[in-house]
Amino acid sequence: MRSDSRSSSMTSSNETFAVLAPNLVVSGNLVSEGNIHIDGTVEGDVQTVHLTIGSSGVVKGRVFGKEVKISGRVIGSITACELELEESAVIEGDIHYQSLSVARGARMNGNCQYSQAELDIMVLSGKKPIKKAEDALAFGDVAMEATTTQKVAPKVKTSQ
Repeated sequence: MRSDSRSSSMTSSNETFAVLAPNLVVSGNLVSEGNIHIDGTVEGDVQTVHLTIGSSGVVKGRVFGKEVKISGRVIGSITACELELEESAVIEGDIHYQSLSVARGARMNGNCQYSQAELDIMVLSGKKPIKKAEDALAFGDVAMEATTTQKVAPKVKTSQ
């Protein structure tokens, strides 16, 4: 039996929480300052503080997070401060981490690189606003910042 200390460490003080259901397919990037739980499929990059990919979850893109727990499949690179791979996890890509926990049965096909230095997990949002609303789905404070600081260039029609 597991202690509850692990699950409580995967909970953010930010109450923002998004769940992607098993039958949901998202094409585009996900950016959040809170928690994301993926049981469906994401065809794009995911950046969040706390990420859980359930056993039916699939991410086809890069993953960036402070605390990442994977039971499903990731086809792409992972950059995480704390990474936990459950026994059903399948990783097809490189892993950059500060702390790594791998359960017996987890499968990895790629390079693992430990980093003592702080990892850049904010590469998708950083301090820059999202360039195009079509390129990412944003949640919480990130969404509000993106919509208030985003500038849209007017479209000019020319006739010939």
